[in-house]
Amino acid sequence: MNAKTAPSAQPEAPTSTTPSRETTKPWLWAAAPDTPLTEDDHPFSGAWIWFTPLSLLDASWTTIHAATQDGLLGYRSKAGTLISTRPKSDDTRRPICVYTRDWRDIDDVQRALTNLRTLGIVDVLLYKTDSDTRRGRYGTGASTFVALKLVIPKRTREALEHHHAARAQARRAAAVRRKAPAAKRT
Repeated sequence: MNAKTAPSAQPEAPTSTTPSRETTKPWLWAAAPDTPLTEDDHPFSGAWIWFTPLSLLDASWTTIHAATQDGLLGYRSKAGTLISTRPKSDDTRRPICVYTRDWRDIDDVQRALTNLRTLGIVDVLLYKTDSDTRRGRYGTGASTFVALKLVIPKRTREALEHHHAARAQARRAAAVRRKAPAAKRT
């Protein structure tokens, strides 16, 4: 969805679920069926992030909110409100985030992206892991995936599979080193 392809849904009347009218909370949340909003983050969760122009924020959130509740996207979503959570953020846009439980599950990450594209969102989308967010990684280079097109390219998928295999091997080697008895000094 971009300025040229705004959602057809009419903006809802101002309520506490309208991001452009919310001034007491930094985020509005939606959950998939059978998922409580209070569910803890999963160890490998991440989110597709769409930096939505303020002029489209309410209509965009209405679309994402409904698709999340219908189970078409991730396990939960959130929209930034007028309360800025970052001091150097762009005042003309707010993020809408669609969470998946495991960024390593490429099929689920791709499914969420495909459904976002089906909803008409054609802007660049960034996918970022929650662990990177907790470590304070923002800006250029902080995204795990960048969706310029509808699909994750094959070479990116292959590179990720190689990366995950190498990380798993390094973890196994570290575990073996930790379990090995320490050499005695004489």
